[in-house]
Amino acid sequence: SGKEEPVKIKIMANHEQANLSATDKKWVEQVQKDLNVELEFDIPPVTGYQERVQLMLASGDYPDLVYFPATNDQSFLNAVRDGLIVPVNDYIKNEESLMKYTYDVSWNALKVQQDEKIYGIPRTTVIRNDAFWVRKDWLKNIGFAIPDNSEITIDQFTEILTKFTKNDPDGNGKDDTYGYAAFADPNKVLQPILTSQFGELGWQKSEGGDFEYMDAMFDRSSDAYKNSLAYTAQLSKDGLLDPDSAVNNSTTSRERFIRGITGVMSGFAGHYGWHADELKKINPDADITYLFVKNEKDDKVEGVGYGVGLWGFWGLTKNAKNPQKVVDVLNYYLKDDVYPTMLIGYEGLDYTKQDGKMTAVEDKELAPVRLNTMRRAGDTEIYFSLTTPQDIIDMSTPWLNKSVESVVLSKNLDFTPEAAKKPDYMDYKKVWDQTIMKIVLGQTPVDEFDKLLAGWYDNGGEEYVKEMNEFIKSTDSGQ
Repeated sequence: SGKEEPVKIKIMANHEQANLSATDKKWVEQVQKDLNVELEFDIPPVTGYQERVQLMLASGDYPDLVYFPATNDQSFLNAVRDGLIVPVNDYIKNEESLMKYTYDVSWNALKVQQDEKIYGIPRTTVIRNDAFWVRKDWLKNIGFAIPDNSEITIDQFTEILTKFTKNDPDGNGKDDTYGYAAFADPNKVLQPILTSQFGELGWQKSEGGDFEYMDAMFDRSSDAYKNSLAYTAQLSKDGLLDPDSAVNNSTTSRERFIRGITGVMSGFAGHYGWHADELKKINPDADITYLFVKNEKDDKVEGVGYGVGLWGFWGLTKNAKNPQKVVDVLNYYLKDDVYPTMLIGYEGLDYTKQDGKMTAVEDKELAPVRLNTMRRAGDTEIYFSLTTPQDIIDMSTPWLNKSVESVVLSKNLDFTPEAAKKPDYMDYKKVWDQTIMKIVLGQTPVDEFDKLLAGWYDNGGEEYVKEMNEFIKSTDSGQ
């Protein structure tokens, strides 16, 4: 009788390299042996990935599993509508690890037909509330004592930006520094700098008003968003922002922070090593710390969680002959007895062991198939590796924990209403963007926002809010 034939599974993935490294090969062998499967990978070049997915979907030759970047990705939504991507509800029920280590909000975000059907398996990422990197050496020079809990008030944030701009924090005797490393977003708009601190927390249950759910930005009876605009406009007026802010993107604003032009930059708590190493190359005495700004009542730190816990996701196609086995493969990564190996790899290939201490091997190979296929909800350890010094782990862990614990989930789940795709709405979005930018740069009075918002409702906003409310009710994220 012998063993059953292994189940063949083809996976189309967006990984950094097409050829499997030795450590990835060893990982794949382990998965194949433990689950009696045979894995085949199709890994197009990262830059051409979207086009390859579209070609694949048009060709009718589907893999079992395909990676998509976002729930509002048009080729994914078309594939769901055409029945090429199938619901996974029946296959995830018994997958203990997958259910245990995935955010509920991620499953909800994958209910893209606004019913109970879930169209994909999350590639989880940690939902977090990002705060600010601040020059630690500059804080010392301006006489600012860093609180033990890394929390400061809005007034203290303003004080830091003011002194970083006006009190020669780098001690070079020149007036050549600025407080904040602001930058324009991908739509070339300079957004307000503190938003959640003034009560802009995305889509939440409404306190009265015409709709059950509301985003403070669109709330005609709330000043939350307007206050955040006014705050940033004041920073502009006082010259506390990088004068290049309007033309900087996130990369150039970071470069200027590293060069010591600015002293405060928004960013992710897990990136200490990345920023500090580059800073110290230019100035060995430079250092940074991480600070959270409390809300205007000064009673807590809270911010909208970035995204819905999806670092993309895996779509199951109708071609999968054994869909349960396909989902078993993804569940396998997260199992308690397997997960540590997934994270650190194999002795000899990824690390050496001496007196019980592990050391990363020199020139470690990339392991995207092992490391970048699945992750656990809430697990901040993935941001450290065997090469991360213990003192940096000890310093960053409280920051990471606070950024995870202070998250407020917006109920929109990255959903884009149909109203947003209509010509009037899209045209008005340009007016919106230009006006926000002018207000933030202090070129237009903040009260212009009232007119802007009224116009938004007249140009499809009303419809947008209605559709968003229907969506939130349909996904139960309103519970």
